[in-house]
Amino acid sequence: MTPLEKERRAHPRANAPEIPLTLIGSDQVLRVRDISQSGVAFYSESPVPLMTRVQFQIQLPDSARDTEQTVVGEGAVVRCERLSPALGHYEIAVFFQHLEKGCLDHLQDYMQRALP
Repeated sequence: MTPLEKERRAHPRANAPEIPLTLIGSDQVLRVRDISQSGVAFYSESPVPLMTRVQFQIQLPDSARDTEQTVVGEGAVVRCERLSPALGHYEIAVFFQHLEKGCLDHLQDYMQRALP
């Protein structure tokens, strides 16, 4: 990552391979690569066009309470890259545009626990 790319991000990202993400309207549970207060990157077997608005649900583990916190919101696809020419897998990044009430608090709590 170049210094310019580093400065572009307003919030640090946490690796989050254990977190499931569902795009609303789809039954497929997707695997998260990383997450921040402003967005999420995940893997999909299907591409999603840039600037597509998606609604999502993310289940954040809360080990302090031995529960999960649900984050529901809407965002725009800002990156969709094929991982390999031989594979039909994509890495998709979504910039959060709206989070339901209380979801930002859940996300901030998770990030405090996940980041060193």
